[in-house]
Amino acid sequence: MAHEERNKMLNTTDAKLDNTTEDNKSTLELLADANHQIEELKLQIAWLERSYE
Repeated sequence: MAHEERNKMLNTTDAKLDNTTEDNKSTLELLADANHQIEELKLQIAWLERSYE
């Protein structure tokens, strides 16, 4: 269930990013977005690894 919630959050985040042009974002905002995406990917990897155990 938590995995489904994460996917919904990612889809929402992706939709919001699509509505914002990259040119209008500051470097700090881009870095914060990248760090957020990295954390989300780490969680996805953890879920995938968990299914193999």
